[in-house]
Amino acid sequence: MNSAINSQEKTVSALWFKGLLQAATSLQLQQSELLKASGVSEDELAHPYDRLSLQKNQKLWRAIESSSRLANIGLRIGEMVKPSHFQLFAVTLMHCSNLEAAFTKSMRYTRVLSDGGHYFLQKDIELALCYEPADESFSRHQVDAVLVLLHSFSSWLACRSIPIVRVEVRHDQPESIEDYKRIFNAPLRFNATRNALIFDPALLEEPLSLGDQSLAGMHEQMLEAQLALLQKLDTAALVRHYLRMSDDLEVDREQLAAQLNMSGRSLQRKLKDCQTSFQQLLDEERFERAKQLMQQKDYSLTAISAQLGFSESSVFSRAFRRWSGITPQEYRQSLKTSS
Repeated sequence: MNSAINSQEKTVSALWFKGLLQAATSLQLQQSELLKASGVSEDELAHPYDRLSLQKNQKLWRAIESSSRLANIGLRIGEMVKPSHFQLFAVTLMHCSNLEAAFTKSMRYTRVLSDGGHYFLQKDIELALCYEPADESFSRHQVDAVLVLLHSFSSWLACRSIPIVRVEVRHDQPESIEDYKRIFNAPLRFNATRNALIFDPALLEEPLSLGDQSLAGMHEQMLEAQLALLQKLDTAALVRHYLRMSDDLEVDREQLAAQLNMSGRSLQRKLKDCQTSFQQLLDEERFERAKQLMQQKDYSLTAISAQLGFSESSVFSRAFRRWSGITPQEYRQSLKTSS
C-alpha cells in the first residue's frame, strides 16, 4: 500500500493563507482576483485557526505567480511574510531557551500552520536546516519563500541577523539571481540535492533573550490542543486512503487498526471524534467502487459483490439500495438510458 496521502486531503491554516495573501497584496497584486482564482471566500479567512485545503493554497500560489511580473516572486513573498503572521506559533518559539530548542519545537508544531511540507536539521561538520515540500506540485517560488521565511524567523528569534554559510536549492538557477544575493548574502548552490540553509553549528546554543519557560508552557498547551485536533481529523483521512488503496475491500476494523498501529477500540474512538465510523467509511468506498464497476457491462453483480467484500450478491444488492435508493439493476438501466 502506498503510504502517501493525496495532497487534496492536506490542509493549511487560515493564518498561513492570509499571510501569503497579504504579502501578495503588498506587492501590488489584487486580493479579490487572487481569492477568486483560489476559490476562497472572505468568510473562510475570518477565523485564524480554521483550515483550508492545500489544493486551494496551491491555486493561490499559481495565481500569484501568473499575476506577478517579478521574476523571483517567491523570494519577495518570503520577505513580506513575517513571524507576527503566525501569532501563537511564533510567541511559543520566542520563549524557548535557545535556537536548537526553538527549531525542535517548531518541527513538532509546523503542522498547525500547514501540511504543505516539513523541515528538519542535519547536523555534521555543518548545520543544515532542510525543507521538503509535500509533493512535486510545489514550484521553486514556494520553496524559495519558505527558505527566506526560515531565515527571517531564525533572525527574529535571535534578535539579530543570523549569518548563512551557504544556500542550497534543488531547482535550476533562474535567469536573475540578484534577489538571492541580496536576501541571503551567502554563496548559492542551485541543482543541489536538497533545499537547505547552512549555518554554523555553534548557533544552536545561542540563547534567546526573550526565553521564558513559564509562558512557553502555557502557549504550548494551546498548540498541543490544535495539534491534537488535526491528528483526530487525520484518522478519517488515513482510513479513507487505506481503503482507496486496497485491492479488495474484504477488511474489518481490527485489521485496519493494526495497519495504523492502534487497537480497534482506539480507531473506533478516533473516528467517532471525526463524526464517522469504520463502517460508514467502508460503505462510502464500496459505493464509489460499485458505481465504477457497474459501468463495465461484462462485469456481473456476483463478481462485483465479491470484489467489494460481500458474501453474496443479494447482500450487495440490499446494501446498494440502502446507499442509493435504487437496486443495482435499476442503476445499470439508468446508465443505458443516459448514454
